[in-house]
Amino acid sequence: MAIKPDFHVSYVDFDKDWDDLFFTYWESWKDPVQVTGVLTFAWLSEGGVLEKRSYESAKKDYLDLAISSPDMHWIKVEDRSLIGPGVNCIVAGGAWTQHRKDPFREHQHTASDQEGIYNLKLPGLGYPVGSDRHRLMCEFYAQMLSWRPKMMARPHAHGQALWALPKYRRLGAAQLALDFFLQKTDDLGLETFLEGSSIGTPLYLRSGYVPIVKPVIVFTPPNQIKKPSEDWRNIVRSLHAETISIMWRPPGGVYTEGETILPWEGKPRRIKL
Repeated sequence: MAIKPDFHVSYVDFDKDWDDLFFTYWESWKDPVQVTGVLTFAWLSEGGVLEKRSYESAKKDYLDLAISSPDMHWIKVEDRSLIGPGVNCIVAGGAWTQHRKDPFREHQHTASDQEGIYNLKLPGLGYPVGSDRHRLMCEFYAQMLSWRPKMMARPHAHGQALWALPKYRRLGAAQLALDFFLQKTDDLGLETFLEGSSIGTPLYLRSGYVPIVKPVIVFTPPNQIKKPSEDWRNIVRSLHAETISIMWRPPGGVYTEGETILPWEGKPRRIKL
């Protein structure tokens, strides 16, 4: 008989937990492999030296970011039924940032020239600058980030990561992490935003999130060539197949369609049938 998981959620101790936590984060992207993860984490799921280098670089950069960002919070979910020397009890986790004021006030969003977007840098090793995958990553994130200045120009919390190892996904580990996050933000009276994948969206809907828009991402073939590489075409097709929803949750998660005011619009949403 399988032992029932004994879940406990708490903040991460960066000195003790980071290696085990980041291992679960990386592994969660690999089953199933999502192309957004492939662009975010270079050589994800490919094995060998390149993936190992990418993993170690991302682990270091995300730790540096976490330590240097006092309003960024990382949490872990442990299954304490797992016992034994050297056993990693962390099976899920999450991260969010609390913004105490408009984060865009001092950095006004301006439209840049097309080539300017290719200077975007994420934590980690990344693909070689100028490669198809580097260009696709930059185009994807430039467009995914473009909605934020309009909608998030107030104090709020931004959910940046939520994951669970595959075998724990239907056992409540991710829900426990999300509940912990939402309890904190509700206590502060904060609205929250996130970008929901097709895997996570049902969980977010059950927790009071409202889908606002599903962005349509446009990709430009390198140098406007008529026949881009097979890898470029495969990634673009996969990205278009992976539905991403921009989601919002008012303080307390109480939302009534047609009545609740969207703060960035100053009025309720009107759904067109």
